[in-house]
Amino acid sequence: MRFARPSLLALLLALALAPAASAHGDDAPDHRDTPADLRGADITRTLAVAHMTSMAAPNLAQYMPSAWCGARLTTDDTEFAAFPAALRQIKVVYAYARGEADRSAQWSDALQADVSSIEQYLAGQSGGTRALRFDMGTECGPQYVDVEVVPLPRTRDYYLDSFDRVADDVAAAIGPAPGPRDVFVLADKLTDDAVWGIAEIVRDESAGDANQSNAGGLTSIMWTNRTTLPDPSTWWQPTVMLHEITHNLGAVQQGAPHHTSGWHCTDGEDVMCYDDGSPEAVGYTSSACAKAPSGVIPQTYDCGHDDYFNPAPDPGSYLDTHWNVYRSDFMGACGQLGMACGDGVVPAPPVNTSLPTLAGSSAIGAQLAVNVGNWLNSPVSYARRWQRNNGSGWVNISGATSALYIPADVDAGASLRVTVTATNADGAAIAASAPTAPVAGRAAPSAPAPVPPSAAAPKAKAARKLTLRIHLRDRAHHTAGTLSARVTAGSGGREVRTAATRVALPAGTWRLRLCAGPRRGALRCALSKRVRTRRRGVRLPAVRVIARGSKGVLRVTAAAVDGHQRIRAKGQAASA
Repeated sequence: MRFARPSLLALLLALALAPAASAHGDDAPDHRDTPADLRGADITRTLAVAHMTSMAAPNLAQYMPSAWCGARLTTDDTEFAAFPAALRQIKVVYAYARGEADRSAQWSDALQADVSSIEQYLAGQSGGTRALRFDMGTECGPQYVDVEVVPLPRTRDYYLDSFDRVADDVAAAIGPAPGPRDVFVLADKLTDDAVWGIAEIVRDESAGDANQSNAGGLTSIMWTNRTTLPDPSTWWQPTVMLHEITHNLGAVQQGAPHHTSGWHCTDGEDVMCYDDGSPEAVGYTSSACAKAPSGVIPQTYDCGHDDYFNPAPDPGSYLDTHWNVYRSDFMGACGQLGMACGDGVVPAPPVNTSLPTLAGSSAIGAQLAVNVGNWLNSPVSYARRWQRNNGSGWVNISGATSALYIPADVDAGASLRVTVTATNADGAAIAASAPTAPVAGRAAPSAPAPVPPSAAAPKAKAARKLTLRIHLRDRAHHTAGTLSARVTAGSGGREVRTAATRVALPAGTWRLRLCAGPRRGALRCALSKRVRTRRRGVRLPAVRVIARGSKGVLRVTAAAVDGHQRIRAKGQAASA
């Protein structure tokens, strides 16, 4: 592994569609891998499963567009910037060498689709709380990526497979950053090999905001050859892009439980975990996390949530006391990112933050009991499935779906584990316990192992309903209209729903933005469909949002926003 720059380690993820050719140049990376190495972390498949299986399918969020819109610019588009320059952001750059054709129009569509997929994926993996903050905003709106086109000053031969030369000339072209930022570069036709990527990472495991990964100034590059065609539907584009950016964010540090000296991890399948050829990779396994059956969202951004990303790490755990990418300042709250996390109800299926555990003895005739672990987003039910390792993988044990399991003769010599599928109104997710020791012979009779309290499925509480009235006032503090918001409370959260309402607003394009949450804490927001009017007065469509938690004071805000997402009338109410 080479040192790309002082205090920075260069990291490689190669995607060779054929056997890799020899490296080019003295600063070329020292290992490459095939697309199969990351297939277990196919975030496109994860999104497809999530959308297909969510129980809230009719209300699934409409995320950012998959086709780009805007004017081709060779400068930073500050006029339509979606976020203040002081906020940490990831700048997307399309770069090509002098004398080569500019394919930015085709690649901008692909990059827009990749960013949209990444944001949807992270919103789901974080439990609907956080996603990356890309530099967004074009003349078409804040939901479009600000892709800066960089015509490099030298010919292709000068830049071929050279990280330093491309990174340095891109930095010179885009100039000093107006605020802390990292840069992702699509280096078009600047390799003769198959597609591959490389990124910089800072060695810093400290847990706080002062971690150097928050300082910005890092670069990641995805290289394409002359025959690579942009294709927004290709699985590897968003997966590789996220992999390289995650290195910039600080993953995977050398103290992480399953790290490799190649700055990856060994417990897959996972966005950052694969056999990277390092000495530690001898222990790599692709079955550490449960394979997702149909109807379940795979957990593939940090398998086990113990190496680099966990929305709610256990106190004292590695990601609680060391660097956790979830806390990166390059991520923002979904409530502040607009369409990045969803233009409507942000689906928040369960997210496992602490794996299921087993209690008891792995001996024939003894008893094992499962604790379902810790989950975000208030699961309303848990399904258990006991599995046996048959030497080539994990297979389901017929009929073994309860909280208790008694190993039988057929289990002798095999390891056991249990998968837990947690479900709420937004979908389902799966996690697996660590395996037991190989099952031993029959044990002496013993008292049954107690069933942990969390092993029992929670009982749904009876729904409670109330109605809140929200008075919308315009900028001059005149009443524009009154909304009636109906609140239905249950164990999975509180649903706030408005009916279609006529309000007094000038001609234009309008939407209703509804947000709800605890009195002190982050709100979850939803946007209604757009509606246009040529006269004063408009009927705002109905909209719903699900607030976290079912207890305590509920704060609800509503705003009428115009076609540029500017608030023109707003109001709020709170439950007793």
